[in-house]
Amino acid sequence: MSHAQNAPVPPGAEQLLRIARAAAGLAVAAADHATDAVCHSRSGSTVRLEEAMHAAHAQALEAEKYAGWAAGWQAESTGEHVLRRYATRAADAAIRAQAAAGVEMTAAALRSQLDQAPTAQEHAERESERRREEARQEAEERAETGLDADNRHQARMNAYYAESAVPALGWTAGHVRVLEAAATGRLYWRDKQARQAAQHGQWEGGRKISAERTRALYGARFLTAVRQADGTRLLTLSPMGQAALELARLHPEGLYATDQDAYQARYDRAAKRHRRSDDKKAAARRLPPLDAVVLRLYRRPMTLAEQELRAQRDAAAQWEGEGGSCPGVQTPRPAAEAAAGPTATTARRSVPASPAAPSGQVMLRRLFAPRRAAEPARDPLRTVIRRPRRTLTPQERRTVQDVPLLNFQGALIMGLVDPVPNASPMSEAEGAWVREHAWAAHFSTVDSKYPWGFYRWATCERGVCWNCLASRCDLCVHRQKGGPDVDDNRDWVYGSTGQVVARLILRADDAPCVWWCRCDCAKDGPAPDRKPAPAAIPEPAPEQAPPAKTPRRRADAHPVQGAFF
Repeated sequence: MSHAQNAPVPPGAEQLLRIARAAAGLAVAAADHATDAVCHSRSGSTVRLEEAMHAAHAQALEAEKYAGWAAGWQAESTGEHVLRRYATRAADAAIRAQAAAGVEMTAAALRSQLDQAPTAQEHAERESERRREEARQEAEERAETGLDADNRHQARMNAYYAESAVPALGWTAGHVRVLEAAATGRLYWRDKQARQAAQHGQWEGGRKISAERTRALYGARFLTAVRQADGTRLLTLSPMGQAALELARLHPEGLYATDQDAYQARYDRAAKRHRRSDDKKAAARRLPPLDAVVLRLYRRPMTLAEQELRAQRDAAAQWEGEGGSCPGVQTPRPAAEAAAGPTATTARRSVPASPAAPSGQVMLRRLFAPRRAAEPARDPLRTVIRRPRRTLTPQERRTVQDVPLLNFQGALIMGLVDPVPNASPMSEAEGAWVREHAWAAHFSTVDSKYPWGFYRWATCERGVCWNCLASRCDLCVHRQKGGPDVDDNRDWVYGSTGQVVARLILRADDAPCVWWCRCDCAKDGPAPDRKPAPAAIPEPAPEQAPPAKTPRRRADAHPVQGAFF
């Protein structure tokens, strides 16, 4: 049973289904009215009434067709835009049916409802419902398959590749059994006979395996041989053999029933007009290799448990490869004394090492309001705490002013012009030391281009969006998107060369990290009136008189207007 059949219908889809059913009912009523008009006509000529009746009946059938398609929309797993198209065409057919029957055009009201754009609140509710539905479906599919979305897609693609690759191999079930014996690590060749040993390392006796099929698979390089000291050859799967075995298991229908059928299929595939009969037979006796494109595209899906174990092994191997922990050797530390040693990951969440950073700023440890067991469940995206804004000092304004224009625009879009840091177990000095000595070079290169850094900020630490900074709260980014920006509560630990070595879960309770513009304007409901931009705040006068000639501004510098702060 598909997940679409069990999923609840979104509020917008319910309205579209109601419109489609109502349009079909109005069209049928109009057709019945046209039929009654023909039956009760007393005039001798009923040609015009009959034409109207036939036209109304044709439009009624059209409306019922689209209403029926709309009713089965959820079972077909199509998009909501398809349902809207069905409802629109049903309403149009109802309008034409009423026009042909000469009755009141009540279907026009249904058509006008479809043309109305959803309000900001409706759009936000639909977006929240869509996100919750996607998260629910992903959780169900992960629990059912044990795979994430990428590996589920790879599994579907593998099944698609198997449908064409397995019949082209020309195998029977006996060839698969040979490869399965080789996969156990106990298949060996001795005295011109292939056997599967009872125990690994005991190369005597065991179950006999088809020597002809084993020789053919070895000749096609699906098997590799390792000669032992006593002359026994241990047969194992090659990478191509492993992929072919997995594909054959995915599509067993592509295997042939008998060796004669498999030989005939290989003969038909190898038959060419310019070949002699003996060459065709020789080519049919050889097993063809796996298609090169399929071998390149095939990837074995990894389960969630396997990914976790692999990440742990890679992290341990990377730690040992880079030196690991040296007992008795004091790790270099910054001058500031701290109980816990700094880590590169915590430095990304630390306070920026700016001398003018607000030290007395009250910060919240959590983004979401606490919940009690007795309270009803609420949408976490709607229980965002209004964290305080950060007001830049004149010195900080000059720091932002010296940023190149392109990076300044990027900081405005991402809310990094006035971020508000969370409480961190690391001090500013420790964070600066880690960024200087532990970060890779490419991290420092990108981080130095922004006024307060780039990688050190979490999503929940971002400040005000660029529209609210310009006093255009009616165009707030989160109002336009129908909700806040949500992280997936995942981060990555990088090695010294920049490669990912492990995945890090930031919060044990799996609470997402959310950027909600810190402006106190409403993010939903009616859009506020446009406010006039405030006058630019003049910079403080210098203590000494300016020189006679003012130096020219850098080409990449830009003026920072007071409307943005």
